[in-house]
Amino acid sequence: MKIDFAQKPTALAPMQDITDAHFFATIAQLGAPDYFVSEFFRVTDSSRLEKHILDAVLSNPASKPVCAQLIGHSERDIVRTISYLKEYESIKYLDLNLGCPAPKVYRKNVGGALLKDVRKITSILETMRANWDGFLSVKMRIGFADDKNFLEILKVIKGNKVDFVTLHARTVAQLYRPSADHSYTKKAVEFLGENKIPVIANGDITSAQKAKEILDYTGCSGVMIGRSAVRNPWIFRQIKEFLAGEKVFTPKLKDVREYIYLLEKNALSANCNPKKLDGRMKKFLNFIAISVDKEGDFLKEMRLAKDSKELNQICDKHLLGKNSENLFAYEPYDGLCSRPNHEL
Repeated sequence: MKIDFAQKPTALAPMQDITDAHFFATIAQLGAPDYFVSEFFRVTDSSRLEKHILDAVLSNPASKPVCAQLIGHSERDIVRTISYLKEYESIKYLDLNLGCPAPKVYRKNVGGALLKDVRKITSILETMRANWDGFLSVKMRIGFADDKNFLEILKVIKGNKVDFVTLHARTVAQLYRPSADHSYTKKAVEFLGENKIPVIANGDITSAQKAKEILDYTGCSGVMIGRSAVRNPWIFRQIKEFLAGEKVFTPKLKDVREYIYLLEKNALSANCNPKKLDGRMKKFLNFIAISVDKEGDFLKEMRLAKDSKELNQICDKHLLGKNSENLFAYEPYDGLCSRPNHEL
């Protein structure tokens, strides 16, 4: 399994507490991306490979590659973690997280916080490249509070034989507002192009149309999608169809109901505590609901549901019966919020 950057690959972004093996399986069933990226393995002085993340990395969804992602700052502990990963012959791709914007994470001087320290990034990438013969990538933002280190970090990437880069075109401080500025993606493509290092665009890629616009504008090698793939699991299929000039699949609300059934089934198969099931399902439905109805009635009612039984009744009410043939919107409806709080 190898990523073919000549074919403008699509990727599912890593999202904490969402992109486990069961969600990979759901996405693979409805229209798999060209590759997946796991939640990050936390690298500390006492860390081991978390089982649920390792299960996702080894899950082989739709026979597509899965990148194992690391987050940490200790070179010694990164080397030890790489040695654990080497025990699994099927793991070929390793990604360094330089973009997580969650304060509880970056306050430990990892993820997005490292964008403030070019020398530390240099040391980490030198260590990773010296100890990992497989594909090495970086997922980064344009900076922490500003872009002052942006080009310097790209120079470090050039100098350490990084195989490809994923750029979320915001600073860490910006979280998910304002809109991603893909002029930085374009700059990264131009800067890294002489070394033939592919750049994958990430941020605000909400539909097949938007994916094409960003591919055309930036010249990037592919796109990575997070929140919009939770909302619309058919988005990777739609992008392939749109770019090929084929008829694009348009899901109806009854298809969305089937997707929700799958999510619930997979949550239960993961031994999710039934008492916590409604909370986990609401996490997904916060994304899905913003393309169901422009008034936001489904979103509001879903959030007020007291348990899983009531939640399913609300899903049936809005997605089946007289509404079942209504189209699911390609883009989120204006004014509705999915409460983004995940790495993607």
